Amino acid sequence: MKKTVAVVKCPDYSPPHIEEAVNRIFFLLGGIEKLAKAGARVLIKPNLLSATIPEQGITTHPGLVKEVARRFKEIGACVFIGDSPGGPLNFNEVCEKTGMKEISRELGIELIRFDDAEKIRGYPFAKFALECDLLVSLPKFKTHSLALITAAIKNSFGLVPGLFKTHCHFLAPHPGDFTKVIVDVFSVRPPDLVIVDAVVSMEGDGPTFGPLRETGIILGGTDAVSVDSVLARIIGIKPMDIPAVAEAYDRKLGEAELENIEVRGEHIQDVGIKNFKLPEPTLLHKLPRFFLNFAARFINMHPAVNKKLCRRCGICVKGCPAQAIVIKDGITKINRALCIKCLCCYEFCPHNSIFLERTLFVKLLKLIRR
Repeated sequence: MKKTVAVVKCPDYSPPHIEEAVNRIFFLLGGIEKLAKAGARVLIKPNLLSATIPEQGITTHPGLVKEVARRFKEIGACVFIGDSPGGPLNFNEVCEKTGMKEISRELGIELIRFDDAEKIRGYPFAKFALECDLLVSLPKFKTHSLALITAAIKNSFGLVPGLFKTHCHFLAPHPGDFTKVIVDVFSVRPPDLVIVDAVVSMEGDGPTFGPLRETGIILGGTDAVSVDSVLARIIGIKPMDIPAVAEAYDRKLGEAELENIEVRGEHIQDVGIKNFKLPEPTLLHKLPRFFLNFAARFINMHPAVNKKLCRRCGICVKGCPAQAIVIKDGITKINRALCIKCLCCYEFCPHNSIFLERTLFVKLLKLIRR
């Protein structure tokens, strides 16, 4: 049987447009009653990467979270909103700035921080996600400098408690190894429903400070791998170009072959996003493997500190799994000898003071690509 992915247009986050889009998503997937009944414990897991306002495009927009939560409450489900922001971030501050607390107050929904964990396959995993009747993933569509994109599969990484996520980066600093970690976590409890916020997306060097782009769509489905595969086609790449999709498909955790996926609603060609900018490191994927092996020592990127923007808040220091960052004499410094290039500091910094410094070789490749 084919997997189903619904694709609908949504021009902005105004309540009428969000309501219409969510209604259509549920209709195209066979109705909300097919997913949950009255009394069911429904956990909604948005992407709450950082304590930033919705307009920055880093986290799942509260308008979408609110509408999905409202729909499940209407059928009598017991709804919860939960996540575990990475590193040293304050959960209450994250919920306040991202709009989750306002939703909690307005709809009477409890906010859950994933502190209570159960170790499964070597990873501490949010017990609440294991015990709920329905896990609903609401990712924000963004690029990711290590994972290429962050959407349906990657959003499950947030089910690992905050500080252990940085430890995972330390254990698996290589992008290929980190992909396996992402899929390991995803495989523990794949979501029952995914609805992707791609109304405004992030391209370039995401997932924190890449440029925003109005993409005007919302995707939904019960197979996260299929959702990411359709999203890949929409931005003009092959599903298998996304490392997590290829890994999950190889493990038979979902469907990635488009001939086995029924796309309902909009046609892919009608919502295709032209010239979508991927992270600069992905240009290396276009090179032959033998050349990469030869040139590996010349291909590098390092996180670096913009001293003018740095406020010396210490978030990067606390969130660095390799303890490679210190604040000394009023200056934030990154020890390149210790740095494992996990880019946690790049993700966590709330002031856009961490940037990616390329080697001359990578800069030349970028010019050749143009």
